[in-house]
Amino acid sequence: MPTVASFVDKPEFEDDEEDYDPSQPYPSILQTLDLYFGTDVLSIAPLPSSILRAEGASWRALDGVKKTLVFAAACADNLVRLVTLPLTPPSPESKARKEFRSDFAQAHAGNGAWGETVISLMGHQKTPEGVTITADFTNNKRDVKSAVIIVASHSREVTGSLLLHRVPVSSSQTAIEPFQRIFLAAPAKSISFNPSLSEHRSSHLLVADSTGVCRIYNHKLLIKNPGSEEEQNGLVTERGTWLLSLYPGFQSSKNEPTQHKGSYTTFGRKTILDSKWVASGKAIIVLLNDGEWGVWDIEGVGPGASPGILGGQGVTGGSLSGFGLTGFLEVVTKLRTAAPPQVASSKFAPMTPGTRKSTEPFGTKSSNSPTRGQISVLEAPSSSPTSPSDESVVFWLGESFTIIPNLTKYWNANARKSSSGGNLFNGTPGGRMIRLESVDLQGERCSGIEQILKPKSSGGLPTEILILGEHRFIILSAGRSAPSFAASTRLALVEKTSNSIANSGGELNVEDIDQALARMDNKGFSSKRKLLE
Repeated sequence: MPTVASFVDKPEFEDDEEDYDPSQPYPSILQTLDLYFGTDVLSIAPLPSSILRAEGASWRALDGVKKTLVFAAACADNLVRLVTLPLTPPSPESKARKEFRSDFAQAHAGNGAWGETVISLMGHQKTPEGVTITADFTNNKRDVKSAVIIVASHSREVTGSLLLHRVPVSSSQTAIEPFQRIFLAAPAKSISFNPSLSEHRSSHLLVADSTGVCRIYNHKLLIKNPGSEEEQNGLVTERGTWLLSLYPGFQSSKNEPTQHKGSYTTFGRKTILDSKWVASGKAIIVLLNDGEWGVWDIEGVGPGASPGILGGQGVTGGSLSGFGLTGFLEVVTKLRTAAPPQVASSKFAPMTPGTRKSTEPFGTKSSNSPTRGQISVLEAPSSSPTSPSDESVVFWLGESFTIIPNLTKYWNANARKSSSGGNLFNGTPGGRMIRLESVDLQGERCSGIEQILKPKSSGGLPTEILILGEHRFIILSAGRSAPSFAASTRLALVEKTSNSIANSGGELNVEDIDQALARMDNKGFSSKRKLLE
C-alpha cells in the first residue's frame, strides 16, 4: 500500500466563540474532508450514541474509540469498509500539500494522509444494501478484556445473505473475512443492532425482511455443528441463534373498503418499510406499507404491560403479533411532471387506462405502487438523572412526514385515553403526533430522514428534522415561538440549504420576513409553506 510522507499537522483554532447570526443559527463548517474510496458509497452506519456516552470501568477499553470518528460504509464494489478518523479536522495547510496536487491518489482513503484507517470487510458476492455496527468485548488467554467492533451487513445473495465481521479496535489488518455468514429466507429490508448497553441485549440484531417479518438474531448465543462438511472444508461454521419472529397483519381484501388513502388492497402480509429499536432496546417500532405503524413491546415496558416475550409472555399471537401501541399515517403521494406532455400521435386517441398512462410523461403513481418510508429515532438525555431518556420518533411515508416528540409521553397518553378522544394530532404537550405540512424538496424525491438534537434552551421541538432529497436537504425546526403543541398552534418551519439557511429560532425580524416572502413569491408558494399544524 502506498504511503505518504510523514507530515505533522498542527491546526490552530480561535479562542473566541463565534458570533451568533440569527439568519444562520448553526455552527459554521471548520473544514471539509473528501474521502475517496474509488467506488460509490451506498450507506453508512456510525457507532450508536449510547456506546459513545458509556462510562465506567467496564467501558475503558473503548476510550480510544471515543477519541475517533468510527463508521462503516457499504460500497458498490461489494465491500464494506470500516473507517476511523481523528475528531480534529485537517488544517488547510495539510490539505494543500504538494504531493496531493501532483498525485491525487496519494489522498486515497486508507493511505493515512488524514490519519485515517480503512479496513475492508470481505465476503459479499453482491452489493451490500445495508450495514449496522456496535461495540463488544472479548477476553484473551489472560482473561484481559479487549474491545472489538461488530459489523453486520446484508445483501441479496441467493435468498438473502447476512454477514458479521469482528474487528479488534487495535487491529493492523487491512482485510477481514466474516466470522458468521447466515443465509436468510428472504432478503432483508433493514438491520440494526440493539443500542442498549446491557450485555444480554447488545448482541441482539433486528432483521426486517421483505416478506413482512421482523426477527431478532443473537450472534453470541452460538449453535455449533461439529464435524460438518463446512467445517472440514475450512468454511465459516459459527452460527448464532434466532430468538424471536414478529409478524404484522395482512393486507385488506379488495372487497373491504380501505380506511386510509393510498392503502394497499392486495392479499398477503403487510410489508415492513422500516423497523427500529425503541425504549432503550426493549421494544421495536415498525412502519408498514399501508400507513400503519406499531410498537412491539417485547419486554413489557409500556404502561400496564405484562412482562415481555424475551423475559416472559408479553407479545401474543402466532401468525400475527399484537402491537402494544399502534396508529395510522396518511399515505400522501404527488404526481411529478417535469414538462408538459409531448403527444406525438393523434390527439384523438381513445383515453383508455393504457393510453392515458402513455400520454403522461412519467405516468401516475397508483395507490398500489410501492411506497417508500423510513423511521428515525433519536434518544435525548432526560432532564432528570433518575428518569429514562426521551425518544423522538419521525416517520416518513411517501410524501408525508410526522413526528412524535416524546414516545413515552405519547404511549402513556394513549394508554390513559386522554381527552383528545383518540385523535392522533391532539393531546397533552409532548404527548401527541405532529404532522409536518408543506415540506417541499423542489420536485426532488425524498431519500431519507434524520434528526439532530437541539439544546434544551432552544425550546419547541426537541430535534431538528433533516430531510434528504436527491441533491439538496432541508432542516425543519420549531423554536421558542411555539410555547405548546396544541393543534391550533402554528409552528414556524425553517428551510435550510447549503447556501440559504433561515432563522431556526422561530423569531423573525422585519428583514427576515421580507426575505422569506420574497423567496415564496419567486417560487410561487403560498404562506402555508411556513406552517406546521
